[in-house]
Amino acid sequence: MSLQLQIAVISPFTLANIGLKQLLCDFFAIGTIGVYSNTDDFLSARPEQYDLFFVTADTFFTHSDFFLPRKNKTVILSDREFVSEEKKVLERRLYIYDDTESIIEKLERILNSIDKRSADDTHEELSPREIEVLQLVAQGYINKEIADKLNISFNTVLTHRKNITTKLGIKTVSGLSFYAMMNGYVTTKDIE
Repeated sequence: MSLQLQIAVISPFTLANIGLKQLLCDFFAIGTIGVYSNTDDFLSARPEQYDLFFVTADTFFTHSDFFLPRKNKTVILSDREFVSEEKKVLERRLYIYDDTESIIEKLERILNSIDKRSADDTHEELSPREIEVLQLVAQGYINKEIADKLNISFNTVLTHRKNITTKLGIKTVSGLSFYAMMNGYVTTKDIE
């Protein structure tokens, strides 16, 4: 595979940075790979030049104003496996404790899909009212509070929630909250 991509690896873990860069260089013909152990250095080095970002979850959420609009070009370096609901939201992630073969396979899938539409885009779009309900669910409101806040009936809230879970394929509140955050419907400041 030969791709002329500019890739940024942003992680405070030097060993992970070196290892990921080495895997990308050894198994894929990549353009340029910039490695940053400090996010401030990355943000001051023309970050818009990069086609793909490998970041830790902490970095992603701390600098969500930069990474959230670029979530389709961002791969999360994770130290834990995601439950199935979260996995639907974050298709582009690398579990750092996987064996080399698994990581290479995932990297190949990620690099092959870089120009394709993300899995999130294949979902049916949420209506504006469903987005409002989703935002309130992510902020921790219960159905009755949502109904009162939006001046709609309790049954209408239930219908919207059913439609949201059907369209997204996510059933849990934590999964919906994660989806809302990853898609820019809420920020970490909105969630207390």
